[in-house]
Amino acid sequence: MQKQQTIPTALGQLTVSSLTLGELRQLDSLFAGASDAPAGIASLFRYLPVIFSSLRKVHQDLTPEQLEGGLTLEDFSALFGAVLEVSGLKKAEAGEPTPVAV
Repeated sequence: MQKQQTIPTALGQLTVSSLTLGELRQLDSLFAGASDAPAGIASLFRYLPVIFSSLRKVHQDLTPEQLEGGLTLEDFSALFGAVLEVSGLKKAEAGEPTPVAV
């Protein structure tokens, strides 16, 4: 059962879906290599492909260029948190919406 969560962004309402095992493996390798990554804002771009994979399950016409060109830092943070949450890697904070199983 796939879980989803819709997040308001500068690009409009975007729905993230839970990650597959392959996508979780990719995310794990990104976390493992975090010590070798560039510092600061540039380190966030490493996680964009994982967010994109999660979004493409619902938003099949979305391109990586549209995503990168349209998101704010706040949007990125909200989407990444939602991807982690619907994938079971983060618990919902008080007041945050809970993932919807689809």
